[in-house]
Amino acid sequence: MTLDAETAEDLLYQGFQARFLEGGVRELVSSGDLSSEYADFQIDSRSIAIAQAMRSRTDGRGDACAPGPSAPGPALAFGATPLEFLRCAAQKGTTPAAARVGGRSWTDLRRALFGWGGPRGIMTQVMAGAALAFQQRREDRAALVFEDSRAVETGAWHEGMSLAGAASVPLIAVLVSGPTVADDGRGVAGVTEVAANYGASVERIGADPLDRVLQTVRDARRQVVAGAGPLLIELAPPADDRWAGQEELTSWAAAGGLSSSRLEAVRNAAKAGVDHAVARLRKEPEPRGRDALSPVTADAAPTPPWTRRDPPRPGDLPSAGAGADAGPMPWDAAPTP
Repeated sequence: MTLDAETAEDLLYQGFQARFLEGGVRELVSSGDLSSEYADFQIDSRSIAIAQAMRSRTDGRGDACAPGPSAPGPALAFGATPLEFLRCAAQKGTTPAAARVGGRSWTDLRRALFGWGGPRGIMTQVMAGAALAFQQRREDRAALVFEDSRAVETGAWHEGMSLAGAASVPLIAVLVSGPTVADDGRGVAGVTEVAANYGASVERIGADPLDRVLQTVRDARRQVVAGAGPLLIELAPPADDRWAGQEELTSWAAAGGLSSSRLEAVRNAAKAGVDHAVARLRKEPEPRGRDALSPVTADAAPTPPWTRRDPPRPGDLPSAGAGADAGPMPWDAAPTP
């Protein structure tokens, strides 16, 4: 392997975090503190290496990332913590959106992380738009998006890739878990054919060592920022031993890449963070009802049907104690013929 000590430590730490987090999630599911939908929770260490190759910052000016189905792996590489993930997964009141969203990913504009649990393909559109903004502002920034491989069956995904290709924006789109392209079994050839329609190049990541994954995506990032057009990465299904890459990296570090004491310190730090997150989650508050019903604001007043009975703008909120007696709301009126 050809990794400097700092990069090796980062990959090791995030890999240990992910592995311990898997165990922590199973523990929380077993105790009933987390939904059974997480019973088969897994993290792909390759997604961490892909995201680690990007340039993350904490001031909102780094590369942008939509972890999608690979969450929370890429989010960990962008500096998110296991506790932040668990809060979101458990829909606690301490989540950024006060439990109005759940799932594996969330939005954190400081780290340029974008969460979405909706239909496939939408985030490719969103991140193509972000990449276009980076390009127009001449910033050294790129956008990374992970999508389920079946996103290629949606119009939204093709619209996003069409924009990315037409404008040669700095977008790296990862298709997770193949087989690919409408389940037709064409594999890499199918992805290459689709990508060619949008002027995108293609890389395939399979059972590659993590340092090779890192270097592949670093090279790709430089190319897309330089104007080479979008890149499509096909992330093949993980091998039977999903942690082989992490174990290979650990063995390399133990053989001299890092001192044994340093390697143990990295491992212990990752375990301590996950242990704290699991213990802390059980003490986290549930969301308050008024938080869950707080306004969703937009330029226009919402029209019926609507699920909330508060004004469309915070400034229009009724005075304290007015509650349901504050009078009719805009959407209470009869619809205009």
